[in-house]
This record gives sequence, C-alpha cells and structure tokens, in this order.
Amino acid sequence: MPIIKATNHRFVRDVSVTVASTRNSHRENRPVYTSRTSTNPSLLVSSASASCNDGSISSDAERSPSARPNWALPWMPTWLITLRPRTQFLIGLCLYVFHLRILTQHQLTFPFQLIPNDEGWFQSIGLDSLAGMMAFGGLVWLRKSSVEHTSSSTGNSSIVAVPPIWADPTMSEAPWKLRSKAKKAKKRAKKSEDDIVEKELHPRSTSIIAFLLLTVGYFSTGRFSLLFENTLYAAAGSGLPLTVPMHRSLVVLLGHLAWVIVGSAILAVVLSPKPFFGGGWTTALKKDDSIDNESKTRVLRSHRWYTNKWDTYWIWWTIGGYFVSAWLFNIADFVNQIVLPPYLFAQQAEGVVSQLINPENNDFLASLVGYIAPCLSAPWWEEVLYRGYLLPALGLFMGFWPSVFVSGILFSVHHMNVMGAIPLMVLGWLWAALYAKSGNLLVTMLIHGMWNSRVFLGSWLGL
Repeated sequence: MPIIKATNHRFVRDVSVTVASTRNSHRENRPVYTSRTSTNPSLLVSSASASCNDGSISSDAERSPSARPNWALPWMPTWLITLRPRTQFLIGLCLYVFHLRILTQHQLTFPFQLIPNDEGWFQSIGLDSLAGMMAFGGLVWLRKSSVEHTSSSTGNSSIVAVPPIWADPTMSEAPWKLRSKAKKAKKRAKKSEDDIVEKELHPRSTSIIAFLLLTVGYFSTGRFSLLFENTLYAAAGSGLPLTVPMHRSLVVLLGHLAWVIVGSAILAVVLSPKPFFGGGWTTALKKDDSIDNESKTRVLRSHRWYTNKWDTYWIWWTIGGYFVSAWLFNIADFVNQIVLPPYLFAQQAEGVVSQLINPENNDFLASLVGYIAPCLSAPWWEEVLYRGYLLPALGLFMGFWPSVFVSGILFSVHHMNVMGAIPLMVLGWLWAALYAKSGNLLVTMLIHGMWNSRVFLGSWLGL
C-alpha cells in the first residue's frame, strides 16, 4: 500500500507499507564494536564475530567496546568512534530533528538564476541538498584518507575504514554469505573421506518459490482489510466508542500486520537450505571437558540470511545515508516533474495516508495509531524483504549492480504510484548500496523509518 505526499516541489514524501520478514534471533556470536579479524572493513560496522578459518572465535572478539577500533584514523578522537548504541541513537535523533526543522525548511538563494527558465528552477538550493552533498563528499574523502593511511602504515593492524564505493562487494565484505558451488564429482573422488566438502548449492529454487508466494500473498491479504473493516463496523454498532479516523487507522494497521504475518511465514518456511544465504558446513574445534582434549567436528555456520547489528558503530552510515537520500531524492523529484505531465500532479487525489496524517476533528490518537504501520513496522518489513531477501536472491542470478538496479525497480513498482516511481527507484538503489557497503540492515531500517516519519512529524510540527 503506497503512501506518498508532496509538501512542495522538491519533495515527494514516501511513507510506504510494503513487504518483508524477519526471523532467527541469532544470539550467538553477538557483534562487538571492533575486531582485528573482522571480515567487513567498513567504517561503521564491525564483524558480528571474529571467526577464524577453523570456525573458532578469536579472542579479539572479547575486547572492550571502549577500545579504539582498528579502522580509526589517527586524528579521530576515541570517544567519538566508540559510542555505545544508545548514545548513537540519541545523537542520530538530534541530527534528524535538526535536518527536519532547519535544513528542510531553509534554502540558499542564488544572486541570479543559474539557468534561465520560466518555471522558477535553479534560483536556490535547499540546505538539505547541500548537507547530502557534503555527506557524500565526506565519505569519498574518508575513503581516500583511509586508503592512504593504510598503505603508509608499517603494521598490519589497520584496515580500510570505508569499502570501495563503486566496486562490487567481495565475499568477505558482503552482508550476506552466499554458498559456494559444489565441486565436481571427479575432484571430490580424488579427496579422502575426511576432506570431502559437503555439497552446498545456491538456494535459487526456494528463492523463486518464496517470491511467487509473496506476490500471491500480498494481493490475497488485501481481503483481510475488508474483514477487519466489517468487524470494526460491527464493534462500533455494538457500542464500542470508535471514531471514523480511529476506524480508518485500525483498518490500515491490522491489514498491514496481516500481510506481515503471512509474509513472515512464507520467508520462514520456504527459504531453504537453512540458514538461507549463509552458513554451510565447516570444521570447528570442539573441546571435550571430560578428557581435556580438543577434537574437530563439523558444524553448521550460524550466519543469518540477513545482517542486523545493533551493537556496532552504525551512526554515521545512518545519518550520512539519510542526508544523501534527501539530496538524491530532490534530484529525482526534479526529474520526475520534468518527465511526467503536469496534469498528473494536479489530479492527485488525497490518499489514505493523508487522512491518517490529518484526520478529521484533529484526532491525534487516531493519527498516532496510523503512524505505527507506515513509520515503524513498514520500514523494518520492507528492508528485510527488498534488501535482506530480494537483493541477495537476485544476486544468485546476476551480478551485484544489476541486482541493485532490478531490486530498486521492483521496490518502486510495488508501491504502484506513477508520480513517485522515479524517486522511489532512486531510494531503492541507494538503500541497496548502503546495505551492501555497510553490511548492516539496521542502517537502512533506520533511514527508512526516519524517511517515512518525516511526513507525520512535519504535519504534527506544522512544517
């Protein structure tokens, strides 16, 4: 269910209710802030665990969260790059409010029109666009500085703070762990029984089945909304104090939750082999306390089929990604206005979300209930599907950047909104790249949640 609102010519607010699922708490090998053996060298995310080649866990994983990370450059203050997650969340919230209240409401006016036109374009630039440009420029500069520092370092403890921006993620950098292809029977026959590698095939078939079932489930669960609507009507007729705005908000929320449950069940049951997009068999050391001896045993790796890390350093990926999202969205929205005929914008009718944001009689409680689905559950739900599931699933059939391209198109098409098609595609592409480079789905979840919330907060704050 798409949710789009335009407050001016520079913005088309996307607050979408779409698809995804999450499961597997994976409490083992809890991520730490730093690890010298981390396989993901990105600035804001450390490895979920420091796994050795034999499957054992490095002692560096037990380091204190306050320890200086090995990706840090010399000029970085330790207190700034070892913030705990709760502190990161508070800082991110403050910067988000600053962006919402200040940057999006002011602009830099040029002394003359850069390109003469009758539409009033190129007379100013928003401060939010400038912030996005600065955030992207800072990322490029940090990447260059980190590479220079690493190449000049005499030790081998430093790692590059920011992964290559345009290059495909390597197997060690990717947030998902794809299975290697099975070895040919001839090569396996030459190995001894102890060295035979278990057959680990790409889960292409189950990913296709899951996609088809999700498509059917999405349209099928629309009937639940009718059921909930009639049930609430009957409850109101029985004396339940239910206002029209609250009835509308509850129908949207319950219908969305029904889709979440159905989609979660599909992804939980269908995706196979487990763990999906990761794991596989490996050899690990197992200690026998009774005889005080260690022996090798085959265990299933505990990688999840998507990565969602709270106990890492994610703040600057999130805030920088949000600022860049606003900048690229403004550009895409400008292109959207040029490509699409003006009458489409003039004929745009008030959608369900507009009614949730501005309900009749200023029913704030109904608006608050209406906030839950598009701004809390939908960002998590959509990111798990499009970035956590769909992106690596497409990677089973094509290269990384083609997968990013196709997933962004599907992300836009699913919203079924012609006027927001181009901006939504741009956001889909950007968030897919952010997930792959940060290795942390929490980054795009938070960005998506902040993006959707700006419509509600802007209305509540009178912006």
